[in-house]
Amino acid sequence: MKKRSFAYGAIILAVCSILAKLLGGVYRIALTSALGAEGIGYYQLVFPFFALVLAISSNAIPVTLSRQISGELALNNNGAVRRLMRNAVLYALGAGLIGAIFTVAISRLMSGAQAQAGVYICYIAIAPAIVFVALANVFKGWFLGHGNTTPAGISQILEVVAKLAIGLLIVDAMKSRGLMQAVAGGLIAVSASEFISFAVVFIWYLWAGKEERKLKAQPSQSKFFSTFLPITASGLIFPFIAFIDSVMVVNLLDFGGHRGSVSQYGILTGPVASLINMPIVLAMSISVAIVPAIASAMSGYDVVSVKSKTASSIKMCFMISMPFFIGAILTSASITRLLYPTLSEAQKGLTAYLLSIMSINIVALSMLEVLNAVLQGIGRLRPVLVNIAVGGLVKIILELIFVPKFGIAASGISTIAFYMIALVLNGAQYNTLVGKNINLFKSISKILISGAIMSLSVAPAILIRNDIAALIYAVAVGGLVYVASLLLTRAVDKKELAMLPLGNILSKILGKLGYFKERTNYDNGSGVGMQ
Repeated sequence: MKKRSFAYGAIILAVCSILAKLLGGVYRIALTSALGAEGIGYYQLVFPFFALVLAISSNAIPVTLSRQISGELALNNNGAVRRLMRNAVLYALGAGLIGAIFTVAISRLMSGAQAQAGVYICYIAIAPAIVFVALANVFKGWFLGHGNTTPAGISQILEVVAKLAIGLLIVDAMKSRGLMQAVAGGLIAVSASEFISFAVVFIWYLWAGKEERKLKAQPSQSKFFSTFLPITASGLIFPFIAFIDSVMVVNLLDFGGHRGSVSQYGILTGPVASLINMPIVLAMSISVAIVPAIASAMSGYDVVSVKSKTASSIKMCFMISMPFFIGAILTSASITRLLYPTLSEAQKGLTAYLLSIMSINIVALSMLEVLNAVLQGIGRLRPVLVNIAVGGLVKIILELIFVPKFGIAASGISTIAFYMIALVLNGAQYNTLVGKNINLFKSISKILISGAIMSLSVAPAILIRNDIAALIYAVAVGGLVYVASLLLTRAVDKKELAMLPLGNILSKILGKLGYFKERTNYDNGSGVGMQ
């Protein structure tokens, strides 16, 4: 029963996270239309520092606290949970206030380092969010420790909805006062949405935890920082690299004499990044599911199961990301014109160009997310961190050399190098630990063939002048051809097909047609034949 409830909770949290990220992508699209390329550039300049402060101060709280609370509950030491919560709230309040005050204090220094003096008001606008995020994370940790993922998931969705509604209203109201004030208004909405997220989980906690709060506080054997610090360190690399980028790229563009440096940075990190990241949430759902499954198999020394689960996850991730990659390459111009009509023609051209270049990251980052999860499930966190750090260092070096000469495209290409290097290093680590899997490589080659066939069917969309018609054609024809190619090449088996959207329905239909009967001894790419 525990395993079932855990799986149910993981599904709820994954679905809510995916929905929240998709809504977040919609918000970024709407915000780009409201602020324009330059405005979204100012907006994006602030977020890497904000994310870094959160990574240092409070991002590890939910995982740390949930582990400790679940451990105390397993020992029936419920009184210790009250002590843990009190200490966690005090820490979160202190860390949040220090982070917020530090952000305000350093706001002018940061805006000067980014060569955009007026941006300091944007740092001040987002500073209160640091306190609310830290406090919300405590109560999310309490619920997760009790095996209840619903409040954390619901608060995520409400946060994004509030940001969408409040943000667009404030931006519209502040536009008459100037672009920077409108951007600051959008960031005030971030603080407001984080307060709403905190209020939701706090009020929910007041109701759900009333019996526990009546207990006498007992000492806990758990040491908060012994768990908190390693988790914090593991989550610092991506935010730190993004922070370095936020300081470096605009200055490098200015140094190279490129006009509209803030707008170019905004296009790369706003519209392009949002479109690239939206399909990646599907891969993230696989990574959420695979960690406990692999960890469970490892605890039972079930090497065959580990190899099977990891191979299936890698294969499904590659299969899901491939059509989005192809679609982004071939329809980047139509996507840009349809979603960002307020951009100038030059900015639309740059957005489409960068999107077509960086579309490979849909595959690279999706695969990287899953391999990260696989290696963490196997217990190899340190190699993952080293591999990401190596990729990040190469990215920074490439930007320093090439951005002044070749412009913002060089920053995009350096990001591709970052993810590809980390992916290759993680792949080598995976092969060393699990062993080479020839059948997995054969399955991937079949997916590549299916992708190539799909690209031929989607290519005529470039000739369709109506953007909506072009995208409908690409999705309908490309999707059907891709699925048909996967089936014809035998790239997917019944079990894996069920993992896809509407996969169960398709699996039943194909089963009635006798598609799976001849595959009794077919190896599913993981070294384990179907039964």
